[in-house]
Amino acid sequence: MDGKDTLRQVKDKLNEAIFNGKVPKYLNQQCREMMSAEESTLDLIGFKHGTDKASLIYDEDGLQLSHDYLRHYDFLFDRFRNDEIILLEFGCYRGESLRMWKEYFPKAEIYGVDVDETAAQYEEERIHIIIGDATWVETFDVLKNLFDGRRPFIIIDDASHAWGDQRITFEMFWFMLEPGGFYVIEDLECGSMGAYSKEHPPRVQDSQPFFKYVQSMCSFLRWSPRRRDIISRERDFHDLPLLAKRIQVTLDACYFVPGAIVMKKHPLNPPWE
Repeated sequence: MDGKDTLRQVKDKLNEAIFNGKVPKYLNQQCREMMSAEESTLDLIGFKHGTDKASLIYDEDGLQLSHDYLRHYDFLFDRFRNDEIILLEFGCYRGESLRMWKEYFPKAEIYGVDVDETAAQYEEERIHIIIGDATWVETFDVLKNLFDGRRPFIIIDDASHAWGDQRITFEMFWFMLEPGGFYVIEDLECGSMGAYSKEHPPRVQDSQPFFKYVQSMCSFLRWSPRRRDIISRERDFHDLPLLAKRIQVTLDACYFVPGAIVMKKHPLNPPWE
């Protein structure tokens, strides 16, 4: 499937929404922009597959605004589009985003992790499903064995959305991430109980918003590489827990977008990895 096929399918989907009278007036402009697109972007591919990561989503209630993460991801990921990477996503739902990633990265191996055993049905060529909890060390070990020395270049946490779970998962899997790769955390607004507390209660409850946790981890980024040797000798940094120091010194950049955070790992592999 090429970009023209994607554009045709997106335009058919939008035409259907227009024909059925399911396009709110306030979305007319955004709908027209999608219709006039001349190349296949990540946002268009996401809209085609029906993932809520796209800027718009079309469901039984009609065309609606969605999370709008993909415009930002496209800006960061586009130059790696034809690389043979591993992409790991926590939280599969109905497999929409896994299929989107498969189309966007035609040479990538896509791994999805979910606690729901029914997610296994979304496995197909280049999409691998692992049943497990992202906060479990056992899940980490299973993935490490599967990758057999390779590392994921992109990790996306779209699982429980609970702050504590996001923190525990990040502190484990950041060190599995390939140097130069990206770690994405979505739906930051959901809180200590996450988004699915009745069906899947959080493994770790945490009163600290994950957004603020990441801000504290970004403190090292305030210093240019020229001055980092100075701050690394200061008492405030010296007194940080070892884990926090190891995360801070391997963090190369951080991108805050509405509802999500993208953290880029430094391309140089630290000696302890």
